[in-house]
Amino acid sequence: MVEYNKKNLERCKCKSCPVQLDSVCANERKLNMLDMLANMEEGSLMPEPANIAAIYCSIGQASCGDIDTEQKCQCGKCPVFKENELSTGYYCKLGKES
Repeated sequence: MVEYNKKNLERCKCKSCPVQLDSVCANERKLNMLDMLANMEEGSLMPEPANIAAIYCSIGQASCGDIDTEQKCQCGKCPVFKENELSTGYYCKLGKES
């Protein structure tokens, strides 16, 4: 199971994934998330998963309905994916790996 923490959120590749590139919902959440990360102090509570557009391998399926899962997934290039020895991808569509 991938831990839901600041380190993984910062390293996550979802923020630049082609699947989310044209998603209005994901882009709004990404801006909010980046702002939260920039202002987050060590030991602060993590944002609610419903308010971010990243680390789906940890939090599960995307709640944004306008992502384009026909685009190429880049999970295989993600350090969080590699470090946790994940095996699938498209966590935004399929949910977290069990």
